[in-house]
Amino acid sequence: MSLLTVFLLLQGLLVVPVTSISEAVGYVGEDITLPFGANASLSLSVIEWSILSNNTLIATYRNGAIKLDRFHLYKGRLTLNAQTGDLTILNLSQKDAMEYTVRAEHASTEIQKKIRLAVKQRLQAPTIRVNYTTATETGCFLLLTCSSPDDGVGFFWKVQPHCWHSWNNTEGDPSQLVAYCNTQESVEFTCTSKRQKETMEAISTEFKIKCDVPNEKCLVRDRWGLFFIILILNVLVVVLCFLKSGKRKPQTFTFLK
Repeated sequence: MSLLTVFLLLQGLLVVPVTSISEAVGYVGEDITLPFGANASLSLSVIEWSILSNNTLIATYRNGAIKLDRFHLYKGRLTLNAQTGDLTILNLSQKDAMEYTVRAEHASTEIQKKIRLAVKQRLQAPTIRVNYTTATETGCFLLLTCSSPDDGVGFFWKVQPHCWHSWNNTEGDPSQLVAYCNTQESVEFTCTSKRQKETMEAISTEFKIKCDVPNEKCLVRDRWGLFFIILILNVLVVVLCFLKSGKRKPQTFTFLK
Protein backbone atom coordinates (compact mmCIF):
# COMPACT_ATOMS: atom_id res chain seq x y z
CA MET A 1 0.00 0.00 0.00
CA SER A 2 1.45 3.37 -1.02
CA LEU A 3 1.97 6.27 1.36
CA LEU A 4 -0.58 8.30 -0.63
CA THR A 5 -3.23 5.61 -0.18
CA VAL A 6 -2.50 5.42 3.56
CA PHE A 7 -2.80 9.21 3.80
CA LEU A 8 -6.11 9.26 1.98
CA LEU A 9 -7.44 6.44 4.13
CA LEU A 10 -6.51 8.43 7.23
CA GLN A 11 -8.41 11.39 5.74
CA GLY A 12 -11.46 9.16 5.31
CA LEU A 13 -11.30 9.01 1.47
CA LEU A 14 -11.01 5.61 -0.22
CA VAL A 15 -9.42 5.75 -3.68
CA VAL A 16 -10.36 3.17 -6.29
CA PRO A 17 -7.37 3.13 -8.71
CA VAL A 18 -7.59 3.02 -12.51
CA THR A 19 -7.43 -0.63 -13.55
CA SER A 20 -7.58 -0.23 -17.34
CA ILE A 21 -8.02 2.24 -20.18
CA SER A 22 -11.18 1.84 -22.21
CA GLU A 23 -11.34 2.69 -25.92
CA ALA A 24 -13.86 4.91 -27.71
CA VAL A 25 -14.25 5.82 -31.39
CA GLY A 26 -15.91 8.96 -32.72
CA TYR A 27 -16.24 10.59 -36.13
CA VAL A 28 -15.39 14.08 -37.36
CA GLY A 29 -18.38 16.43 -37.13
CA GLU A 30 -20.42 14.08 -34.93
CA ASP A 31 -21.02 13.93 -31.17
CA ILE A 32 -19.78 11.30 -28.72
CA THR A 33 -20.48 10.52 -25.08
CA LEU A 34 -17.57 9.35 -22.94
CA PRO A 35 -19.14 7.22 -20.22
CA PHE A 36 -18.29 7.31 -16.56
CA GLY A 37 -21.30 5.10 -15.99
CA ALA A 38 -22.19 5.91 -12.39
CA ASN A 39 -25.54 4.79 -11.03
CA ALA A 40 -27.82 7.81 -10.81
CA SER A 41 -28.64 6.86 -7.20
CA LEU A 42 -25.01 7.37 -6.07
CA SER A 43 -25.34 11.17 -5.84
CA LEU A 44 -21.85 12.15 -6.96
CA SER A 45 -20.44 15.17 -5.09
CA VAL A 46 -17.46 15.86 -7.39
CA ILE A 47 -16.83 15.11 -11.07
CA GLU A 48 -13.65 16.20 -12.86
CA TRP A 49 -12.79 15.48 -16.50
CA SER A 50 -9.22 16.26 -17.52
CA ILE A 51 -6.77 15.82 -20.41
CA LEU A 52 -3.02 15.79 -21.05
CA SER A 53 -0.27 14.62 -18.72
CA ASN A 54 -0.74 17.63 -16.41
CA ASN A 55 -4.44 16.79 -15.91
CA THR A 56 -5.80 20.01 -17.45
CA LEU A 57 -9.43 20.28 -16.35
CA ILE A 58 -12.03 20.64 -19.12
CA ALA A 59 -15.31 19.99 -17.24
CA THR A 60 -16.17 19.90 -13.53
CA TYR A 61 -19.06 19.43 -11.17
CA ARG A 62 -18.56 20.78 -7.66
CA ASN A 63 -20.89 22.08 -4.98
CA GLY A 64 -23.87 21.44 -7.23
CA ALA A 65 -22.51 23.58 -10.11
CA ILE A 66 -21.35 22.42 -13.56
CA LYS A 67 -18.51 24.31 -15.24
CA LEU A 68 -17.74 23.51 -18.86
CA ASP A 69 -15.74 26.43 -20.31
CA ARG A 70 -12.49 25.64 -18.57
CA PHE A 71 -10.40 25.00 -21.71
CA HIS A 72 -10.69 27.03 -24.91
CA LEU A 73 -10.58 24.08 -27.35
CA TYR A 74 -13.84 22.72 -25.89
CA LYS A 75 -15.71 25.99 -25.40
CA GLY A 76 -19.37 25.49 -26.24
CA ARG A 77 -18.84 21.81 -27.16
CA LEU A 78 -19.29 19.97 -23.85
CA THR A 79 -22.19 18.71 -21.77
CA LEU A 80 -21.81 16.94 -18.42
CA ASN A 81 -24.35 14.65 -16.80
CA ALA A 82 -24.12 15.30 -13.05
CA GLN A 83 -25.99 12.06 -12.22
CA THR A 84 -23.94 9.58 -14.26
CA GLY A 85 -20.70 11.56 -14.74
CA ASP A 86 -20.86 11.03 -18.53
CA LEU A 87 -19.19 13.69 -20.71
CA THR A 88 -20.51 14.51 -24.20
CA ILE A 89 -18.26 16.19 -26.76
CA LEU A 90 -20.06 17.93 -29.63
CA ASN A 91 -18.84 18.40 -33.21
CA LEU A 92 -15.73 16.23 -32.94
CA SER A 93 -12.48 17.17 -34.65
CA GLN A 94 -9.18 15.33 -35.06
CA LYS A 95 -7.74 17.45 -32.22
CA ASP A 96 -10.12 15.71 -29.79
CA ALA A 97 -8.33 12.39 -30.26
CA MET A 98 -6.48 11.84 -26.96
CA GLU A 99 -6.73 10.26 -23.53
CA TYR A 100 -9.36 11.53 -21.08
CA THR A 101 -9.35 11.05 -17.31
CA VAL A 102 -12.43 11.30 -15.11
CA ARG A 103 -12.30 11.52 -11.31
CA ALA A 104 -15.45 11.40 -9.21
CA GLU A 105 -16.24 11.38 -5.50
CA HIS A 106 -19.14 9.69 -3.79
CA ALA A 107 -19.42 9.78 0.00
CA SER A 108 -15.95 8.66 1.13
CA THR A 109 -14.98 6.99 -2.15
CA GLU A 110 -12.96 8.44 -5.06
CA ILE A 111 -13.18 6.68 -8.42
CA GLN A 112 -10.96 7.28 -11.46
CA LYS A 113 -11.28 6.07 -15.03
CA LYS A 114 -9.42 6.69 -18.29
CA ILE A 115 -10.78 6.65 -21.84
CA ARG A 116 -8.67 6.79 -25.01
CA LEU A 117 -10.64 8.49 -27.80
CA ALA A 118 -9.87 7.92 -31.49
CA VAL A 119 -11.47 10.28 -34.03
CA LYS A 120 -11.96 9.08 -37.61
CA GLN A 121 -13.37 10.46 -40.85
CA ARG A 122 -16.53 8.87 -42.22
CA LEU A 123 -16.33 7.50 -45.73
CA GLN A 124 -17.40 9.99 -48.39
CA ALA A 125 -19.75 8.97 -51.19
CA PRO A 126 -17.95 7.72 -54.32
CA THR A 127 -18.38 9.40 -57.71
CA ILE A 128 -19.50 7.59 -60.87
CA ARG A 129 -18.40 9.00 -64.24
CA VAL A 130 -19.38 7.83 -67.74
CA ASN A 131 -16.22 7.45 -69.84
CA TYR A 132 -17.72 5.91 -72.94
CA THR A 133 -21.10 4.79 -74.23
CA THR A 134 -22.32 3.55 -77.61
CA ALA A 135 -25.75 2.33 -78.63
CA THR A 136 -26.46 -0.93 -80.43
CA GLU A 137 -29.58 -2.37 -82.05
CA THR A 138 -30.80 -3.80 -78.73
CA GLY A 139 -28.96 -1.91 -76.01
CA CYS A 140 -25.64 -0.23 -75.39
CA PHE A 141 -22.03 -0.63 -74.26
CA LEU A 142 -20.76 1.47 -71.37
CA LEU A 143 -17.44 2.19 -69.68
CA LEU A 144 -17.84 3.72 -66.20
CA THR A 145 -15.35 4.85 -63.56
CA CYS A 146 -15.98 4.94 -59.81
CA SER A 147 -13.63 6.99 -57.62
CA SER A 148 -13.47 8.13 -54.00
CA PRO A 149 -11.69 10.98 -52.18
CA ASP A 150 -10.85 8.53 -49.39
CA ASP A 151 -7.64 6.49 -49.24
CA GLY A 152 -7.42 2.73 -48.78
CA VAL A 153 -10.87 1.82 -50.09
CA GLY A 154 -12.07 -0.94 -52.36
CA PHE A 155 -14.97 -0.74 -54.83
CA PHE A 156 -17.88 -3.06 -55.60
CA TRP A 157 -20.47 -2.71 -58.37
CA LYS A 158 -24.09 -3.72 -58.74
CA VAL A 159 -26.15 -3.42 -61.94
CA GLN A 160 -29.96 -3.52 -62.13
CA PRO A 161 -31.52 -4.92 -64.23
CA HIS A 162 -28.77 -7.46 -64.62
CA CYS A 163 -26.38 -6.90 -67.54
CA TRP A 164 -23.14 -8.53 -68.59
CA HIS A 165 -20.38 -6.58 -66.84
CA SER A 166 -16.87 -6.83 -65.44
CA TRP A 167 -14.78 -4.50 -63.31
CA ASN A 168 -11.29 -4.10 -61.93
CA ASN A 169 -10.42 -3.25 -58.34
CA THR A 170 -6.88 -2.01 -57.67
CA GLU A 171 -6.20 -0.70 -54.16
CA GLY A 172 -5.65 3.05 -54.24
CA ASP A 173 -7.01 3.53 -57.79
CA PRO A 174 -10.51 4.18 -59.19
CA SER A 175 -12.49 1.16 -60.36
CA GLN A 176 -13.57 0.84 -63.99
CA LEU A 177 -16.55 -1.17 -65.16
CA VAL A 178 -17.37 -2.39 -68.68
CA ALA A 179 -20.98 -3.35 -69.33
CA TYR A 180 -23.18 -4.47 -72.19
CA CYS A 181 -26.86 -3.96 -71.43
CA ASN A 182 -29.32 -5.68 -73.76
CA THR A 183 -32.14 -3.27 -73.01
CA GLN A 184 -33.36 0.16 -74.00
CA GLU A 185 -34.76 0.83 -70.52
CA SER A 186 -32.97 2.73 -67.77
CA VAL A 187 -30.15 0.81 -66.08
CA GLU A 188 -29.06 1.57 -62.51
CA PHE A 189 -25.38 1.24 -61.58
CA THR A 190 -24.44 1.21 -57.90
CA CYS A 191 -20.83 1.66 -56.80
CA THR A 192 -19.94 0.95 -53.18
CA SER A 193 -16.69 2.03 -51.57
CA LYS A 194 -15.56 0.09 -48.52
CA ARG A 195 -12.61 0.39 -46.20
CA GLN A 196 -10.33 -2.61 -46.66
CA LYS A 197 -9.50 -2.89 -42.94
CA GLU A 198 -12.88 -1.83 -41.54
CA THR A 199 -15.44 -4.26 -42.88
CA MET A 200 -18.42 -2.55 -41.23
CA GLU A 201 -18.10 0.83 -42.97
CA ALA A 202 -19.25 1.29 -46.56
CA ILE A 203 -21.09 3.90 -48.63
CA SER A 204 -22.74 3.73 -52.05
CA THR A 205 -23.63 5.98 -54.98
CA GLU A 206 -26.34 5.17 -57.52
CA PHE A 207 -26.37 6.29 -61.14
CA LYS A 208 -29.05 5.71 -63.81
CA ILE A 209 -28.58 5.83 -67.57
CA LYS A 210 -30.86 4.93 -70.48
CA CYS A 211 -29.64 3.32 -73.68
CA ASP A 212 -30.95 5.56 -76.47
CA VAL A 213 -32.23 3.95 -79.66
CA PRO A 214 -29.75 4.72 -82.47
CA ASN A 215 -30.75 5.72 -85.98
CA GLU A 216 -30.62 3.15 -88.78
CA LYS A 217 -27.13 4.13 -89.96
CA CYS A 218 -25.63 3.50 -86.51
CA LEU A 219 -27.16 0.07 -85.87
CA VAL A 220 -24.70 -2.71 -85.13
CA ARG A 221 -26.05 -5.95 -86.57
CA ASP A 222 -23.05 -8.20 -86.51
CA ARG A 223 -22.86 -10.25 -83.30
CA TRP A 224 -19.17 -10.96 -83.91
CA GLY A 225 -18.68 -7.22 -84.06
CA LEU A 226 -20.32 -6.88 -80.63
CA PHE A 227 -18.02 -9.51 -79.22
CA PHE A 228 -15.01 -7.71 -80.71
CA ILE A 229 -16.04 -4.42 -79.07
CA ILE A 230 -16.40 -6.13 -75.67
CA LEU A 231 -12.95 -7.64 -76.04
CA ILE A 232 -11.33 -4.32 -77.02
CA LEU A 233 -12.93 -2.48 -74.08
CA ASN A 234 -11.72 -5.11 -71.60
CA VAL A 235 -8.18 -4.92 -73.00
CA LEU A 236 -8.23 -1.13 -72.70
CA VAL A 237 -9.31 -1.34 -69.05
CA VAL A 238 -6.59 -3.89 -68.24
CA VAL A 239 -3.86 -1.85 -69.95
CA LEU A 240 -4.97 1.38 -68.30
CA CYS A 241 -5.03 -0.15 -64.82
CA PHE A 242 -1.65 -1.83 -65.41
CA LEU A 243 -0.08 1.49 -66.33
CA LYS A 244 -1.58 3.14 -63.24
CA SER A 245 -0.72 0.43 -60.75
CA GLY A 246 2.99 0.11 -61.66
CA LYS A 247 4.66 -1.94 -58.99
CA ARG A 248 1.79 -1.81 -56.53
CA LYS A 249 -0.40 -4.72 -55.50
CA PRO A 250 -1.75 -6.80 -58.38
CA GLN A 251 -5.26 -5.77 -59.39
CA THR A 252 -8.26 -8.06 -59.19
CA PHE A 253 -10.95 -8.39 -61.81
CA THR A 254 -14.54 -9.47 -61.32
CA PHE A 255 -16.46 -10.86 -64.26
CA LEU A 256 -20.20 -11.37 -64.14
CA LYS A 257 -22.50 -12.66 -66.84
